[in-house]
Amino acid sequence: MTRIVLRNVTMLAGPQFEEQTGDLVTEGGRIASLDAQMELRPNDEVHDLSGAVVVPGLMDAHCHLIYFEVADPYDIELKKSLAEAAMDAVHNAGALLDLGFTTIRDVGSRGNIGVEARRAIEDGRIRGPKVHAAGQIISAPGGLGDFHPSHIFDHGAYNYSLALQIVGPHEARAVVRRQLKDGVDWIKVGVSGTGFNPLCPAERNGLSDVEFEAVVDEARQQGVPVAAHAESQHAVHMAAAQGVATIEHGIYIDDQALDAMLANGVTLSPTLSMYRAFAQRGAELGIPKEIVDEHKRTIEIHAESVRRAYQAGVPIVAGGDAGLTHFPQGQCVEELASYVNVLGMEPHEAFATLTINIARLLGVDDSRGTIEVGKQADLLVLRGNPLDDPDLLQRPESRIMVLQEGVVVASRTATVD
Repeated sequence: MTRIVLRNVTMLAGPQFEEQTGDLVTEGGRIASLDAQMELRPNDEVHDLSGAVVVPGLMDAHCHLIYFEVADPYDIELKKSLAEAAMDAVHNAGALLDLGFTTIRDVGSRGNIGVEARRAIEDGRIRGPKVHAAGQIISAPGGLGDFHPSHIFDHGAYNYSLALQIVGPHEARAVVRRQLKDGVDWIKVGVSGTGFNPLCPAERNGLSDVEFEAVVDEARQQGVPVAAHAESQHAVHMAAAQGVATIEHGIYIDDQALDAMLANGVTLSPTLSMYRAFAQRGAELGIPKEIVDEHKRTIEIHAESVRRAYQAGVPIVAGGDAGLTHFPQGQCVEELASYVNVLGMEPHEAFATLTINIARLLGVDDSRGTIEVGKQADLLVLRGNPLDDPDLLQRPESRIMVLQEGVVVASRTATVD
C-alpha cells in the first residue's frame, strides 16, 4: 500500500494544535506517523513541502448545500427549481472540498437533497466532504420557514420548500419519523423567526411550546440529535431547557438560558460572521434592505450574547450559513477572525470551533478533528499558520493541498513561496 509522505512540514498537532515539525505520513487512509525525519520507502508518494503548515481538515457546522448565489427566500425556494437546487448542491460539495472542508453538517435542504448528496459522496459518485444531513426544516404556519405572503399558496403546502409546515404535536412527531425513514442524521427545527424572513422576525416564536416539545421528545426517543434555530429569548429558553444538541444563531441569550445550556450540554452555533455580513455589508452583497435592517437592529445584541456564552463555557462551533451573493460557500472560515476579534477567543480556541469542537458535536472526535496518529488523514496544507493570522483562511491562495482519508483530492502546487 502506497504511503503519502508530507515532508518537512509544520503540523498543528493534537487538540491544542501544538506546532510540530517533520514528516507526516498517511497509510490506509489514516495518519500513520508524525516523525522528525521519516525513513522513506521506494513506493512512497513524497511531497516536499518545506515551509508549509498542515492542519486538520476544516468543518462547517451550519451548512446548506443548496445555497448558491442567493440573496433572499425567493431565490432559495421559487427562483430555482428543485433540479437546479440539486445541481447547486453538487457544485458546492466539490467547492467546499477544494477549500479544505472535509466534514460538514447540512442543516436544512429542499426535498431530501442533503441526504442524497451525502449518499452520492459516500458512493463516490460526486466529490465532497463527509456530510451529516438534516432534511427539510420543521416549521409551522407563520414561523421561520413560512417565507411567502399567505396569498401565494393560499395556505396550501409547497412541496419544494426549504421548510415543512406542521400544525400540532402529532404532525410534529410524524415528520420526525418520516425524515428518519428518509435517512436524515439530524432533525432541524425552527423555534423562532429570523431577520432573514421579514414576515417572521427574530423576536417572534415560530412553534408553540407543545409542538417543539413533541419534535424534541420524538427525536430523543428515536435517538437522533436536534438542531434548533432559536433567536428569540423564549425560543432560546425552550431549546436550552429541552436540551437540544445545538442552538443555531442564539441572538437573545440571557443568564437563565446560559444556565440551562451549560446544565444540558447544549452547543451554540452562532453563524456570527454571516449575520454581521448582512448588517455591515448587506447592501453590497445584494441583500434586500428589509433583511439588512433587521440584522443591523440585532448585530450588537447577537455579538454580546455569543460573547457571554463563550465566557460562560458554552461549547461553540463554527457555521457559515453561506452561499449568498458575495458570501459564498466556505466563508465559514470568517468565524475564526470573528471569534478572535469580536469575542476575544485565543486563536487556538477559535480554530477548535472549525475542527475538533465540531467533531465532538458530531460524535466523530475519535477519528476526525485533530492531527493524531491513528485518525483519518483529513488534512489541509497551507501557506502560513492560521493561529498567527486569523484572516489567512479567507484567502483561497493560501491552500496548497487537501487530503481526504489519505488521498490528495485537491492540489494547487507543491511549492511553498
